[in-house]
Amino acid sequence: MPEIIDGYTHILTQEFHEALVEEFGFQGLSGTPAFLWEIDRRIEDMTDYGVDKQVITLALPTLFQGMDPELALELTRFANDEIRRLADEHPDLFIPVATIPRPGEAFVEEFERCVEDLDMAGAQIFSNVDGRPIDDDAFWPLYERAEATDTPLWMHPQLWEWYDWADEYMEHRLFGWPFDTTLALSRLVFGGVLEAYPDLKLVSHHGGGMVPFYGDRIAMFHEQRKAYPENYPGFHEHAAELERPAEEYFEQFYADTAVSGSVSALDCANSFFGSANVVFGTDYPFSPERGRRTIEVSIDAVESMDVDEATRDAIFAGNLHDLVD
Repeated sequence: MPEIIDGYTHILTQEFHEALVEEFGFQGLSGTPAFLWEIDRRIEDMTDYGVDKQVITLALPTLFQGMDPELALELTRFANDEIRRLADEHPDLFIPVATIPRPGEAFVEEFERCVEDLDMAGAQIFSNVDGRPIDDDAFWPLYERAEATDTPLWMHPQLWEWYDWADEYMEHRLFGWPFDTTLALSRLVFGGVLEAYPDLKLVSHHGGGMVPFYGDRIAMFHEQRKAYPENYPGFHEHAAELERPAEEYFEQFYADTAVSGSVSALDCANSFFGSANVVFGTDYPFSPERGRRTIEVSIDAVESMDVDEATRDAIFAGNLHDLVD
């Protein structure tokens, strides 16, 4: 059986959750949140499906929305210490990734602490911060440090108030999160971030959102605006000057396999991003059976992809090794 590393999972610790509720007035999670910190169950699930390691990231991205920056920094440090502790307790199972939820000098310093002092494998960012796009100038120092230290970023989608009715059927998560992922990747390209930091590495959740499906649309969109600048003055006023076709920048991103077991979606992502830029990831433990279903269908989907054995092995583990080793 090939080595399998789950490159995008989510976790809390009971200590962190209790501190949120008791010390910081967080209202808690509806239902029973213990599945997010039941380590024995997590390890049992990994064993049952042959998962050798997990990349662990902090769950609850919405926690930081609208939060005072000083409080956010305090919680961020606590959370990152907890993720590091879990990895230290299970060094053969967990690969720790920090969370940097906001821009700013203090959060760049926290990034450096996590990378240099805590030896974490990367950092999780969010697709927007209280509605601010992630190509905003405030974010660029983080990208500079991530590129300079060869530290990959994991990007989780964040909610935003697109419509006041978008949460009634939870469409804000079902479709809103892949949409916001797509917007964020687009901002990094057209805002010039990848032009300025060509070696920046970023893992996009849920197969890269809409990007791989609309790869040809991206190419034609950009080509048309370059060909007829007089028709699109707003675009040229705001967008960075790109030295290469736009789609080539999008192709630099990594995408995980957290697409609920869709083989066609994985083939699409693999075709667009390339086999070296697809990493196995499940979104564990968010699925029926508290994550077991997403592990099972994600493994089955990768095994059903129209790729050779070497490519399949790279998706299951090799590409993640190349990112973090």
